[in-house]
Amino acid sequence: MSRKQFRNKGSTPEYNVNAKRICVDHNKPGPSVAGAMQMSESIFWPDNDASFFSHAKLEELFSGQDAVVSAPFSSQTSNKFHQSQSDDSLFGDISLPSAEEAVPRTELDQKSPKEQSFKEIDLKDLSMAEIDIFHGADDYSDPVVQNTQLFMDAIAFKVPKSPERTQMLAPQPKEDSITMSTSMSFISKSILEGIVHGTQYETYEALQNRSMLQAQQELAALDQLDWQTQAFAEFESAKDEPDNSFPSKGDFYGLPDRVKNLIFEHKGIKSLYEWQDECLNLPAIRKRKNLIYALPTSGGKTLVAEILMLRELLCRQRNVLFILPYVSIVQEKVSAMSPFAIALDFIVDEYTAGKGKCPPQPQRKRRSLFIASIEKGAVLMDSLIDAQRPHEIGLVVVDELHLIGERGRGATLEAFLTKVMFLNANIQIVGMSATIGNLNEISAFLNADVYTRGFRPVELREYIKCGHDLLEINSAGQTLEEIFVPQRTVSYNYSPAVERADPDHLAGLISECAPEHCCLVFCPTRKNCENVALLLSRIVPKQKFFEHRQSEKADLMSALDKMCGILSPVLAKTLPYGIAYHHSGLTTDERKYIETAYRFGVITVICCTSTLAAGVNLPAKRVIIRAPYVGQEFMTLCKYKQMVGRAGRAGLGEAGESILITQSKDNFLVGQMLFSPMDKALSSLDQLDAVGLQSLILSVIGLNLADCRRDLNRLVNSTLLAVQAGALEIAVDELVLRILRDMFKNKVLQLRETVPKGKSNSSDIMTTQDINQSNRSASDRRLLISQSTRFQLTNIGRAAFKAGIDYKRAFAIHRELQQAQQQLILTSYVHLLYLVVCFNSNERGDEMFPADANILFREYTSLSTQTQALFKQLGFTEAHAARLAKTQSVQGPLALQLNRLYKVLILADVLALVPLPSVASKYNVERGTLQQLISQCTAAASAIVRLCEQIDEFWCYRPLFERINQKMDRCGTLELESLLELPAVKINRAKQLYAAGFKTIEDVAKTRPIALVKAVEFMPLKVATEIISAAKIILMKKLDHLEEATEALKSCLCTSESQSC
Repeated sequence: MSRKQFRNKGSTPEYNVNAKRICVDHNKPGPSVAGAMQMSESIFWPDNDASFFSHAKLEELFSGQDAVVSAPFSSQTSNKFHQSQSDDSLFGDISLPSAEEAVPRTELDQKSPKEQSFKEIDLKDLSMAEIDIFHGADDYSDPVVQNTQLFMDAIAFKVPKSPERTQMLAPQPKEDSITMSTSMSFISKSILEGIVHGTQYETYEALQNRSMLQAQQELAALDQLDWQTQAFAEFESAKDEPDNSFPSKGDFYGLPDRVKNLIFEHKGIKSLYEWQDECLNLPAIRKRKNLIYALPTSGGKTLVAEILMLRELLCRQRNVLFILPYVSIVQEKVSAMSPFAIALDFIVDEYTAGKGKCPPQPQRKRRSLFIASIEKGAVLMDSLIDAQRPHEIGLVVVDELHLIGERGRGATLEAFLTKVMFLNANIQIVGMSATIGNLNEISAFLNADVYTRGFRPVELREYIKCGHDLLEINSAGQTLEEIFVPQRTVSYNYSPAVERADPDHLAGLISECAPEHCCLVFCPTRKNCENVALLLSRIVPKQKFFEHRQSEKADLMSALDKMCGILSPVLAKTLPYGIAYHHSGLTTDERKYIETAYRFGVITVICCTSTLAAGVNLPAKRVIIRAPYVGQEFMTLCKYKQMVGRAGRAGLGEAGESILITQSKDNFLVGQMLFSPMDKALSSLDQLDAVGLQSLILSVIGLNLADCRRDLNRLVNSTLLAVQAGALEIAVDELVLRILRDMFKNKVLQLRETVPKGKSNSSDIMTTQDINQSNRSASDRRLLISQSTRFQLTNIGRAAFKAGIDYKRAFAIHRELQQAQQQLILTSYVHLLYLVVCFNSNERGDEMFPADANILFREYTSLSTQTQALFKQLGFTEAHAARLAKTQSVQGPLALQLNRLYKVLILADVLALVPLPSVASKYNVERGTLQQLISQCTAAASAIVRLCEQIDEFWCYRPLFERINQKMDRCGTLELESLLELPAVKINRAKQLYAAGFKTIEDVAKTRPIALVKAVEFMPLKVATEIISAAKIILMKKLDHLEEATEALKSCLCTSESQSC
């Protein structure tokens, strides 16, 4: 069976329960703010976007602003704020509506109030481009009218029998299909989300011993259990048995009550969920076995992980490594954990891109919590193994464990976990996820017990919108009619113009929920996010949305303009109505401000891409999926579950609602997706010419974890790839042998000792290494590599291992560095930047974005003579410049170099401290993409430093790239560099701190949060507390290092004195 067949084979029904009627709000808005003037929409929709914020004063954009105070982004704080010296909210001066002010909800099937009539909306002033906003390249509507009957007819197919796991490992009848009613019995019975009525806990040994056929039978019987009385006998008896293997310091899962109080105060809770208590008392937790726990999104998985990490740090006194998928989430978690670190006396270290020392400085007095991205976490663990200090880590926690099946970084995560297990250093691994369809295989890979629970703190009601019809998903049904239950026909009294602009009734669906409650609209592409936000701002009920939290929205726009350097023209038009977009094209700061405003109800609608569902905690009353696509690819069940899981978080009401909008052309695929099993996490070590497996082999040889074929085979056979090798039809041992053969041929490996002749179980490896081919025949040019023949890395092999790249990329970088060494231009940073860009370059150099020929020619003609010298050195002459101007395209033999040089010019401006918005506008690059480029190049510069350390001929490069790394990571002047060490402090915030008199880390550390809030504009109390905590942690680390050095010197003096005596 091929990998493609394996990924797509078979589908069965699978749903979650708890589908009920939707509740919405149909109440009229309150009176407008006293003294508010009647405003023209044209203020927010000027003809000339470029001049909108260059002349207008933000305070003049809103009327009646003085009537509303205590804005969340205001530099002035309310009296209530000054009366309290502590506040756990992100913005201490926000006045949220009280429970008494909450508007009662009415059922969705009642008539809409008059205020929601869209008949009176006048769209005559819309341009043609705005009217046809959904009818461009990213149009997901369908000219064929969609309705319930079309949808039901399209999905009335016979579902392929049973899930993939059953077809793989259990004998099946030969029929090609089964009836719908038979397949429906598998709804709600997946290993992950089907056990919605209770708990399943199975040990790794039990999972290994029982067959998959037995597993299917047991899962089929789960619905027959009474989960109120049913108990797992082994689990309950194990709970009663005393287990003193873990040191206890209190009654809160081994932690003192002080920790319990801190957690409850910080989280704003009074107790744990029942499942969290159950999970924290599992035998796997008490006996420190590896554990995977899987629950639906919003179940509260992170809190369990945080308690486990605190217990490891405080009770067992060992360091913890916390792996998170995205840099922004790492930085958010570093900030969130800093107050805990100060209170409980441990260190929090960020490991992303250029941040984090490898290996970390040894700490005797305090334990460390390393919070890292996948890539930097792998580098950190390699450095500890290389320094023979892996035992310092006691616990590894991996969030979003399903990413192990993602191509590229999934291979990095798999290799990292394989090495941790192969070490046998008593390191516990805990993984968590909401969407893994093959937990049994992941359990076999990690030797882990599995805990699953179908728990949600609030009910989720799922709906599908077919044209005007809204169908409720009832996963308890046995037939199509029972599963897709018609609820109502939506009608919002649209005018013909509104109907053409919004054929999917997004504005109507949103107006039922917002602005009283928050709503997320998931869109397929970034451009579609912006288009939908613009459209909604035009046709939602104006008075209702415009007057909601009016003053706070003005302060938000001011904060974005001042702190981020620019207010996007699209956001300038949508924010007055509490509508925003959110995707990777925005900078980290812009996204953070939007997320914060959304959490506090200032922004009530966010149009976003699927990435928002994967990491950022932004719950909603209602989630609308604009179309079942992610980019150009059709949505998988995993993505769907992640998106709808954002609906109905705890504290947001009695139930969450999700609505999937479908078009007639997608009906069949939607049915397949909804009835499919959860996505499998498949190993990608063998993908892209097995580059992931090559890197794993390279690193384990470099770390001396394996130095012969026998050890390599044993290690590789402990990977997820080996677990899935049979289903993927991969011969792992042969693959390892082929990689070794290539490594010897390319002189990446060399023998450590003489190979005995005639050794049994040997393999021939043709190689030119250290053999004079001119004097020997082909039969003599063979090395016999037996199972016990030992080998080691060559210099280039070790350089590739240290840089964290495959050896083929290492050779390419080596060539670039050698060529540059002959004529290195050091009059500016551009030549060094070119080498940094080469590190991540693809075959055409157009990764992330291609060069714009017009802009490139314009910038080339204005370059200094010294910078133009780099162009000439790479073969770009005046003739090429003339051709570039004439053809207006980057093609031909110099396309690679020109695409790279385009990025070099961008980075040169960044290092010259040109504001990011100006750079983005100058080179026609999205601000968020520009930020990603800087982060990527920072990591590349750090990797080049590690590579050069292993190759003597490149000794001169090391200090140069260290400086490049430092400048790109900080992007600030010399006096701001220390302040930029603080997490989440960017250049604008650093300038604010410096101007307010906080010029060093010490200045920040010794101030009080309330003083920082008063001194710095747009500084929320919670952010101030986190910044001060982070500053104190930096000083704590410096103090520990000085004390360590002092103790070492004292030890040397005492030793010398004793020897002299």
